[in-house]
Amino acid sequence: MMIVDLIDEVDFIEKLKGLGVPVEEDMQMLDVQARLHAWLQDYPEQRPFIFALFKDMQGDNISVLPEVASVIKSIEVAFSL
Repeated sequence: MMIVDLIDEVDFIEKLKGLGVPVEEDMQMLDVQARLHAWLQDYPEQRPFIFALFKDMQGDNISVLPEVASVIKSIEVAFSL
């Protein structure tokens, strides 16, 4: 039997908070996206850490909810990855 990690909104916000992103547990994903985008513009030195997180979240045996995947894709596009 294969075990798959599921990354939902709560997990995603916790991971971002762990990296210092000023997000709150009750934020909607569009608000998280806007806050993350602004934070990465203000603190470009943090980009490698966020993008490493994104890469880890796209690994084998990990499933990301579409709402979270949409935020990731938006940030990657905005910062040309």
